[in-house]
Amino acid sequence: MVSRAWVTCLLGVVLIGAASCSSDDATTSGSGGNGGAGGTGGTGGSSGSSGFDVQSVYHVPDSLDALSDGTFFDHPWPSDFRLDSDGSIHLEGYPNPRSVPLLRDYVKAMKGVIHGFSPVAAGYLRFSGSIDESSLPSGPLASTEATSSVQLIDVDPDSPDLGKRWPVALHWQAEAGVYWPEHTLAFMPAFGHPLRGATRYALVVTDGLRAETGKLGPADELAELVAATAPAEPAALASHYAALQPTLDALDTAGVQRQHIVHLAAFTTNDPTAETQVLADWVKQNYQAPSASAWEAKDQVAGVMDVYEGMYGPSPDFQRGEIPFASFGDGGELTFDAQGTPVVQREFDLRFALTVPDAAACPMPEDGYPIVLYAHGTGGNYRSFVRSGHEGPKLAERCIATMGIDQIFHGTRPGADKGNPEVLFFNVSNPVAARANGPQSAIDVTQQARLFTESKASVPASVSRTGTEIRFDTSRLMFMGHSQGGLNGPMFLAVDDAARGAVLSGSASLISITLLEKTEPVDVAALVRSVFLALSPAEQSELNELHPEISLAQTIVDPTDPIHYVPMIIQRPRPGFAPKSILMTEGVNADGSGDSYAPPHGIEVEAVAMGLSPIDPVVRPPAELAWSPDLAAFSVPSAGVSGNLAGGLASGGLKQWVPQGGDGHFVIYNIPAAMDQCTGFLRNLADDPKGRLPAP
Repeated sequence: MVSRAWVTCLLGVVLIGAASCSSDDATTSGSGGNGGAGGTGGTGGSSGSSGFDVQSVYHVPDSLDALSDGTFFDHPWPSDFRLDSDGSIHLEGYPNPRSVPLLRDYVKAMKGVIHGFSPVAAGYLRFSGSIDESSLPSGPLASTEATSSVQLIDVDPDSPDLGKRWPVALHWQAEAGVYWPEHTLAFMPAFGHPLRGATRYALVVTDGLRAETGKLGPADELAELVAATAPAEPAALASHYAALQPTLDALDTAGVQRQHIVHLAAFTTNDPTAETQVLADWVKQNYQAPSASAWEAKDQVAGVMDVYEGMYGPSPDFQRGEIPFASFGDGGELTFDAQGTPVVQREFDLRFALTVPDAAACPMPEDGYPIVLYAHGTGGNYRSFVRSGHEGPKLAERCIATMGIDQIFHGTRPGADKGNPEVLFFNVSNPVAARANGPQSAIDVTQQARLFTESKASVPASVSRTGTEIRFDTSRLMFMGHSQGGLNGPMFLAVDDAARGAVLSGSASLISITLLEKTEPVDVAALVRSVFLALSPAEQSELNELHPEISLAQTIVDPTDPIHYVPMIIQRPRPGFAPKSILMTEGVNADGSGDSYAPPHGIEVEAVAMGLSPIDPVVRPPAELAWSPDLAAFSVPSAGVSGNLAGGLASGGLKQWVPQGGDGHFVIYNIPAAMDQCTGFLRNLADDPKGRLPAP
């Protein structure tokens, strides 16, 4: 169970700025215990029997428990060798040199939960000595060359990308740190290029990599694994040899011959989107569509809009346990039976607000008004969009209706009265719930959309200010999300085909970036350095996006990270789904600052992963364009741009705005031109399924 004292202290830092939380029994200064030359099992020494001065470290123990703490990375991570008998990744022994209770309990919480490795998190290969860093590829794009010394290759025979080389980012850690072992080559899929889920890959290092001094070659055990003849013993090595043969054959077909391999990580990714897809499909096929009730006519803005409120339901909740799942042990996981069928845990009704264009200014079309489903940010409510200058009135001016509801743990929803909604949604103390809150929020939108697509909800004539029924055109349904609503929005758009497209404001991907760069409304980056990892100021330089503990956190929260969903929205939609038009907005300065809530870097990575290019004038070119040759900044003429995505079937881009009048997170509210472009984009999308980007 997660230490309540530790969580209390951590939340104290979040809420009142406390300075420190001690671990169980470790100091908070000095170097950690993960260093040390060489590895376990006789593979780490220099000038071994093979005559190499530097070797890769590749140990195949009889038991995975032998890979623990200081020796954990003596076998590559990730590696399918590290799977338990149930197919889940073996996390026991993951390095925790400061004995941080939260890290320890995260590992316990994930036992038997994650089946396969993260498509975006970093991995680690060790060596017995120093390498010549100049022999590494010069950057992610260079790593896609067949001559690169480090390559990340799709080796899955069932993959449409079999043989493809993926851009890979690298970090060489020469010296031991608190969490880093020495002589470690860290790698990860380059930002903006997440790997496919449920797909086998190989990170291979060839003899094109050189030692800093002398000769570099494979570990003795790895040499046996890539040999033509299988080892007879030990049993673990012989079994691993057999398991590696399909990967080695695929590498040979891709042009990497086994005699040139000096290090290798062969692993299968999990699919972080799989459960969300199952839930969305099950709800639409097996769960009753909602209906609206308790209609009331509310405020009115003359010549612009009428506001209505009501309730709708039922809406299903699949998270098991004691809502709001505040602590580990309260549950929070998505629930499926033994056959994999979703199991509803509770049902609830939601309040909603609905803005309808003024009938005189915008007569109702024959099929009804186009409608936008709006999802607010953390701390908002079902009426956030109704305020002057916000989405409701601005879309009403363009003859579009808008509906808002309370997001998870907000307003009158179950559990909303039991804590801070931000703390509950981004749940530090309960990783089980943190993994599921986002997917559950996406399913909330799926059910909300059914209110129109299936139940054909309309404002009753008895309530309507016009005295006649007000209808909505379900073929012209769209989505707009801000901040937290911009996180569950991509999940909904990926797994559901109800919406034509969307505007995403302040929507960032990759917890790896968020943990290091988010500073508002809480300085998460400072918490990670000083509290979560217990690093002293002198030790904090070891932190980067490829850090082992950042990789662990990324692996745990993958199912709720939009990075895995956004490639499905435009570039590779689900079977039968049309690609969707998307406009993303970003508040950023030339130096990369701007949005303190959703790091600009995370917004840019999400855009690249979605296949969106930046719109001129570009404030800060995304670094990821350097290894994304299909993307480049483009200008939007006064007539707009249509069909620039998905072979002409969709439209979109990333629009950057220099912040004015406040934090860059709120540029669409602080800059009228930004809101105008967003609402104009949705108006054009309502008029044409492939959309049209209006000029900024």
